[in-house]
Amino acid sequence: MTETDATTLTTMQTRDISSWPKNVALARSTGRGWRNIHAQHVAVEPWTGTLDPVGNPCLGYCVNHPAQLRRRIGQGGPTETSTLRPRQFHLIPAHDASEWQRRGRSEMLAMHLHQGLIDDTARQMWSSAATRVELDVPLGTSDPLLEQLALAILDIMREAPDPASALYVDELVHAMVVRLVRTYTADGRSSRAGTDAELPERADLGRVRDLVEARLADDLSLASIAGEIGVSPRSLSRAFHQHWGTTVHQYVLSRRLERAKTMLGATDLTITSIALDTGFSSQSHLATAFRKLTGLTPKEFRQGGR
Repeated sequence: MTETDATTLTTMQTRDISSWPKNVALARSTGRGWRNIHAQHVAVEPWTGTLDPVGNPCLGYCVNHPAQLRRRIGQGGPTETSTLRPRQFHLIPAHDASEWQRRGRSEMLAMHLHQGLIDDTARQMWSSAATRVELDVPLGTSDPLLEQLALAILDIMREAPDPASALYVDELVHAMVVRLVRTYTADGRSSRAGTDAELPERADLGRVRDLVEARLADDLSLASIAGEIGVSPRSLSRAFHQHWGTTVHQYVLSRRLERAKTMLGATDLTITSIALDTGFSSQSHLATAFRKLTGLTPKEFRQGGR
């Protein structure tokens, strides 16, 4: 299903996500005179289905409550599964059909971005002759800069329509597209590859340690952490093993389990709450990892420590 804002987006095809079964639109950009973006703040229900391409990508931002997503892009493409948590992004591609399964209710900010602006921006940044640029935003991406831009757009959309806001939103959208092209396209990644060789000597792994401790409940995949400090996942993995003798995944898992042990002994929170607060997707996910480490279930560990 598609929707077109007849006043300003006559050539921009989008999906009316708020019209899907049981979804509810909380705010939308239609009729505000915004260019290059169509945005909806939507309360989204569980859903399974296939989305046909509409020619413009949709960047989704999780406003609240986690939801489990399963996504497959293109016929025969790999299946990705992730728990999308508040403050994280995902993408509905512009030019490929995609299959989705969503479990959980949450509020989402869905932002359809004009593919023409993305292509023009890439040509200006990279002097590329490519006529079409593909964005690649992994499920559950954390990006503080994109988040600030998305929240600014959401704040404006929650206010009464104001013609004067259109220019401000246009600048926000341009900044968002520059970030996406620079960070989430093949040309953008290639342009920064030359700095990776020096990473083991200059990587601030102390910053990685602080980031992990401060955001255990967030997405802390190798890719997301590498994105935070502006390096490639491969280079961060190499530096991590060189300096600390372990993988990023194992380090994050160990810190999550240590935090869970502390919370089990010091709080009366439910095990499910502790699991989500320490970055596990469910109580069973925590229990499996916890048993491998301690030989006990979280419940048994809590009972034995009191």
